[in-house]
Amino acid sequence: MPQILKLLSQLLESRRPIVTADDLATLPEDNRDVLLNQQILVPSRPATHVTCDACHDDHVEEVTPIKVGKRVAFRIPCPEAGWVGVPEERLRQWTVDVRRLVALLSAAVGSSQPPDELIRGFAWRVATIEIAGESYDVVFVRINGTTQPPFQDELGRKHPPARTIVISTRDLPDDTTGFAASLPLPSAFTFTGDHLLFQLARVRSVVSAQSNVAGNVFQLRGDFWQLSFDGTTKFLKDSVGMGYIARLLAEPDREIPAVALLAARAGIDPLVATGSSGEILDDEARENYGRRYHELKEDLEDAKEDLDLGRVEKLETEMEQLTDELAKATGLRGNPRQKFDADRVRKSVSMAVSRDIDKITDKHEALGHHLTATISSGLTFRYASDRKMDWLT
Repeated sequence: MPQILKLLSQLLESRRPIVTADDLATLPEDNRDVLLNQQILVPSRPATHVTCDACHDDHVEEVTPIKVGKRVAFRIPCPEAGWVGVPEERLRQWTVDVRRLVALLSAAVGSSQPPDELIRGFAWRVATIEIAGESYDVVFVRINGTTQPPFQDELGRKHPPARTIVISTRDLPDDTTGFAASLPLPSAFTFTGDHLLFQLARVRSVVSAQSNVAGNVFQLRGDFWQLSFDGTTKFLKDSVGMGYIARLLAEPDREIPAVALLAARAGIDPLVATGSSGEILDDEARENYGRRYHELKEDLEDAKEDLDLGRVEKLETEMEQLTDELAKATGLRGNPRQKFDADRVRKSVSMAVSRDIDKITDKHEALGHHLTATISSGLTFRYASDRKMDWLT
């Protein structure tokens, strides 16, 4: 019964997922029974308008209740037939119980845990499955007119995208990248009788076809780094040293000054961090930081008014990062700090790289040993392997 899931997808994409008695009457009886018996459709407020069935104009009219003795009758005006009686049964309406549907999806996959709501009203992790020895989160995403386009960024902060299988109410746009696979709801699930079934074989084949996990990968996906090396893929949370390592892998056999790595990570001119001209941030840089902070503050107010929770979180994170950078550049009583000298820069970058290589070794031993053997540090850093290594960064 894939038509049931197509219908549900269409309903979930609308702002008001309402099914009228007329809508329900157009469905095959077995479909109606599944939707009602499984409590996917639950009663809603009675309809206030119906389509006239006494003529061929299909005009919609407001229902007028009229007291007839001790009971209430319902009528609508028709230019051709006059007052037309409307059976009370035609006024019944139902709405989709999204939480019930999500719970059924979770049970169909075989999860023993309740669904986890990742983005309020829009995305739920329904289960975790294993494919070829790797764990994947199965996430159901409701796409409609109010779903924010960059929802994948929000998911990326919850789970590694390359280990997330997205099941959505429609095909995702072509520019939505990074997920292990994405499928529309009717492709990933089906009804057999009154049971919802998960199409594991189909999902597995799509993961194999769509997954871009190949070769050597050291790439940030959301808030996680995908580390693929020597046939093994692991994921680590983002931290400072990971960005330095990625830069080195992207430019093999090149001497990169520690100050250049630090400046690129902080988003400032390398000269600012060298200690050659006074302060960490000059007046113009501080002015730019301040201007950006006020822009973020205004955007945050707009996002809160629009109840755009994902955007609120993203803006607050950027404001915190900006505040942190300003704090680092400002000393006691708000006076500008003097710039780091070269040795302090070297120590800062070296510690970050060394610390994260240790983390990588704990998680991905082969890659950790490779980085230990091929990355040299000091006032300049260099990645040099004794064999040609291509990296996706």
